Amino acid sequence: MNKISTLLIAMVFTACLHAQENKAFKISYNHLALSVKDVNRSADFYRSILMLPEITNRSAIEGIRWFALSDGSELHLISVIKENVVTNKAVHVGLTTNEFESIIKRLAELNIPYSDWPGKLNTVNIRADGIKQIFFQDPDGYWVEVNSVGEASLPAEQIKNEIWQLEENYWKYVKEKDFNSYLNLWDENFIGYPSTNKIGGKKHITNWITAMFKDRKDSFNYELTRHIENVFGDIVIVLYDATQIWKNEKGEVVEQYTFKLTHTWKKTDNGWLIIGGMGAKK
Repeated sequence: MNKISTLLIAMVFTACLHAQENKAFKISYNHLALSVKDVNRSADFYRSILMLPEITNRSAIEGIRWFALSDGSELHLISVIKENVVTNKAVHVGLTTNEFESIIKRLAELNIPYSDWPGKLNTVNIRADGIKQIFFQDPDGYWVEVNSVGEASLPAEQIKNEIWQLEENYWKYVKEKDFNSYLNLWDENFIGYPSTNKIGGKKHITNWITAMFKDRKDSFNYELTRHIENVFGDIVIVLYDATQIWKNEKGEVVEQYTFKLTHTWKKTDNGWLIIGGMGAKK
């Protein structure tokens, strides 16, 4: 009887070990990296054609630039490796959008040729399941597919993360005094009620940045405290705090203050844009 019990225990133990050995890893998609010749040329292509927001290159290596995709994954452009890369259309970047027609219009405006899968120019491919596809090439010859699967079913958490990334970009542009990128965050019909108590639109939206840096030798930095993003379809309301920090040449904090901010974002043909907002000192 003891021999039988011992045998059963051994069999169960072995089965458990086997199950553990074959347990699937929890792996999710993180990023796509492309080897490019000119990282700035390629960055301009993906930013201007597909309106991808640039994010911090956390590798901190020169010649590399990172961009965010809507699902929380990333595109990394890398120019530090000089070997030539040769691919065909079967190796491609596959992207999806619910603004398929707007992408086609954008390509036409910029004279970027696109084709269907067989290669017929300016022709939309219809997949067997009815999904529309187009294919075009970036400056290094990589094939890019854009299809019409759509973003409407994106989980709210992914939308929240996308919007928060845009808020982080907002302050990055402020710090770098990158007015062009900053202006691209705002809808033309934006109306805001900032801490200056002067209701205004997009026309003078950069005035506060100019005034803040005027005649100032101290270095500027900031800290963001994320509170909440509330998603209503193509509208997202964001609430957060922004602490502005000024330091002198010795690295000493000479001024620090915190604002509580709210922005209302709307999904448009040009991506997510700010349509309203308020700010006040905390």
